[in-house]
Amino acid sequence: MKSLIGITPDFDAGRKIRTRTKNEGVVYLWDMYLQAIVDHGALPVVLPILDDAKLIRELARILSGLVLAGGAFDIHPHHYGGKPIRELGAIKENRTRFELALTSEALKLDLPVLGICGGMQAVNVVFRGTLYQDIKCEVPNAIQHQQKPPRDKPSHDVTIKSGTILSRIMFGRKLMQDKISRVNSTHHQAVKRPGKGLVVSALAPDGVVEGIESPGHAFIVGVQWHPEILYQQMPEHARIFKAFLRAARKRAGDNQGAEG
Repeated sequence: MKSLIGITPDFDAGRKIRTRTKNEGVVYLWDMYLQAIVDHGALPVVLPILDDAKLIRELARILSGLVLAGGAFDIHPHHYGGKPIRELGAIKENRTRFELALTSEALKLDLPVLGICGGMQAVNVVFRGTLYQDIKCEVPNAIQHQQKPPRDKPSHDVTIKSGTILSRIMFGRKLMQDKISRVNSTHHQAVKRPGKGLVVSALAPDGVVEGIESPGHAFIVGVQWHPEILYQQMPEHARIFKAFLRAARKRAGDNQGAEG
């Protein structure tokens, strides 16, 4: 049986996507997230956005792995003890509450987690880290982190730090020196202070954090770029999904053994 991988969706309250009634919202997900999971041998499922702690716990227990997808929204700074600035973007509080609660449950279960773009930022907040609310106004000499379309072409380098989990995943061995990879970039928030226990695994040329990981868990990896868009043309990004799903299959096998 294939590993069941939950992917968190985005949400629109009828502002950009036309709805049938005034009180109706739309849950949606870019299909390349789904295709990346299918192409690497697992079964993806688009998750409901829940606000019930018991249901969230039950949901975490049936998954073999969790992907926190990116989205067109910001995490409100009250989740990490900050105050909003003028440049803070759109807030989707229902999605943020759900993702933070589900990630917290995933950590308790040591469920493999892959955070992508805003998903990486959510991981950092769960680990009690903080975020830049807007790179352009808060990071001196910042490069352009919101590239123009097409998004399937890399726009800047990142330095993958030697000795990290991400380095071993992307380049296949324990390297003694940092490596450069090319990535796409579609974000204006970023990790400011890494959460407790997290290791920074990748940096942009301006010092913005592009990768985080938790050595204390089976698989907790966050990347600021979008490997689901790059994996078909750049093998090192496909390896991120391969490593994540290996961890998910191991978890599924361990759970079946425990039940048996």
